[in-house]
Amino acid sequence: MALSDTAAKAAIKVIDQFSGALFGAELVKAKLVWYKEVACKSKLGEMEFFLNPSTITVEKEAKLEKDESNQGKAEAKYVMTYPLCVKLGEMWFDTYDDRVSVRSKYIDKLEKLLDYVKETHYLPVCTFVWGQFTQETNLSEEYKFYVTKLTVDYTMFLPDATPVRAKVSLGLEQAFTKDEEARINDKQSPDHAKLYTVRRGDTLQAIAVREYEDAGEWRRIAKTNNIDDPMSLKPGMKLLVPPILK
Repeated sequence: MALSDTAAKAAIKVIDQFSGALFGAELVKAKLVWYKEVACKSKLGEMEFFLNPSTITVEKEAKLEKDESNQGKAEAKYVMTYPLCVKLGEMWFDTYDDRVSVRSKYIDKLEKLLDYVKETHYLPVCTFVWGQFTQETNLSEEYKFYVTKLTVDYTMFLPDATPVRAKVSLGLEQAFTKDEEARINDKQSPDHAKLYTVRRGDTLQAIAVREYEDAGEWRRIAKTNNIDDPMSLKPGMKLLVPPILK
């Protein structure tokens, strides 16, 4: 017989607590800490997760182009290392016992991380902190992230339809300071990709004119960055502007 949603949630919480006791250590809770901008050290806020993530996916990818200039031999030529991406999967948030909205207590705060800060016109940045995991991987100290995707499944409601349980997945993308971004671009010759930070009012066509002097090249930028909707740009997004190899 399958466990009910309530029993499953309770079981997960008990397993979390039991795991801490089993290994002789207090259970460490994962949390997000967010800031107004990358270089800022003053926190805007933080949120501890109700239950820790069940999965963490870390993606680091390099972009290569075929180079046939060496006597007609096709070789893989390094172009760019993409910003580090992290996906936090199946985090549960529950407010059933308190009889309050899980959206107002937790989800609203997460949604604000995808809206730009009025003073800077950029997205806020955050660090993901979870005990030994982030210390081992240096994620909490060396990396700040933009929240680029939030997926929420509401799974329990009160009789008046107030949501009280949600399963959440978060997509994070590495953020760079202006100095770090300048160092990256300084290392790149004209036949290498550039890292571009989207500013308020930017369009793919305008970026293409600035980088290629040709608005029609916006499709090249969209394809490189897997952008299906050219109107989806948000201030603070990082785009790879690919070279036009000759």
